[in-house]
Amino acid sequence: MRLNNMRFNFSKLNNPIWIYEVKSVIENGIPQKPKPVLFLECFAHVESVSLKDYQNSAQLGTQHQMKVFIRNYHGITNKMIIEDINKQSYKIEQVLYDYRQSGFTILIAEEVSRS
Repeated sequence: MRLNNMRFNFSKLNNPIWIYEVKSVIENGIPQKPKPVLFLECFAHVESVSLKDYQNSAQLGTQHQMKVFIRNYHGITNKMIIEDINKQSYKIEQVLYDYRQSGFTILIAEEVSRS
């Protein structure tokens, strides 16, 4: 994949992911614990830190971050959570809409928990 020219092959979108919006729920006037509500289910291309870049990312504190490439979908914010097929959760840190007019949104997310 070459980001400079964004010649991205759509066939790389082969990892199913689920994006959840965390919403507070009020029942009978009593606030309840925030619950994740499914916002989007789609296929994505996921890139994590490569082994050769791990030392640099450890120094920068980004070794637990990953990049998720999806087709453009508006409404995604950094208050949402991504879950992958292994039930691993990631908190969205940054959203780059229509990166370089490519038709893709890039989500930068950090690992939250491992079930």
